[in-house]
Amino acid sequence: MQKAALIFAPLLLVAATMQKTSRLPKDLKEISGWVFANDSTLIAHNDGGNDPEIFVLNLDGSIRHRVDVINAENEDWEDIALDQKGHVYIGDFGNNNNTRKNLRILKLSLKKILDNQDVEAKFIEFSYPEQKDFPPKLTEKYFDCEALSFSNDSLYLFTKCRSEPFDGKCYVYTLPTKPGTHKAQKKYYMVLGKRDWFRDAATSADIQNGKLYLLTYNRVIIHTFENGRAKYESHQTMLPITQKEAIAVHSNGKIYVADERQKIVGGGNLYILKPTQKKK
Repeated sequence: MQKAALIFAPLLLVAATMQKTSRLPKDLKEISGWVFANDSTLIAHNDGGNDPEIFVLNLDGSIRHRVDVINAENEDWEDIALDQKGHVYIGDFGNNNNTRKNLRILKLSLKKILDNQDVEAKFIEFSYPEQKDFPPKLTEKYFDCEALSFSNDSLYLFTKCRSEPFDGKCYVYTLPTKPGTHKAQKKYYMVLGKRDWFRDAATSADIQNGKLYLLTYNRVIIHTFENGRAKYESHQTMLPITQKEAIAVHSNGKIYVADERQKIVGGGNLYILKPTQKKK
């Protein structure tokens, strides 16, 4: 297994402008993932324990309509992705304690969602072949996941490090888009930092135009992404640290980020970042 470059390698320096544009509706107070359906529409969902519903949003985060997933529960929905064939994927794979054996991804019709029709899910059930114990040893807790995207006919999962001591490893797995039961295929890992899980663990992902965007609670990390391999390019810090769990990249390159609304740390906002390369 090859190791990807450490995330803070001294490569291209990029500045970014960040704008907090609006408060999200209270119905999205636990937003955990969103993706662009088209240039004027986002689709989003809340975190685990909420209703199994999908929100269709305008670009300012206001709700256009919502639809129910009629044959599923929201055990722990963590991220959302879209392919080029009109399918939406929702990762029901949150696994804080590394004890779940019912990990799955919901496959839905984008057309029905946009047409304001309730949808029925097909299921991609999966497991991590490397996990033998539930839970594993504290030093091997790498089987939580909050970040999902799609590229080149495969779903990409970017795991959230829960190991003790914390080592910042983010494992990259792939799955096919075909419903059924599968074993996730481990590709490699990246180290997103070695401080702690609320600064150096992946909470959402988007792959667009040959780039991988990973979100943590305090920054956006941008990689080039070719043939399934990620190579660090730049990062942009977003302070204060809040529960940022949704990232989506518009076709114009602007990065949309949302955080959950919490009494202590705040949040519940829409942020827009526009990276610009610094002159050398």
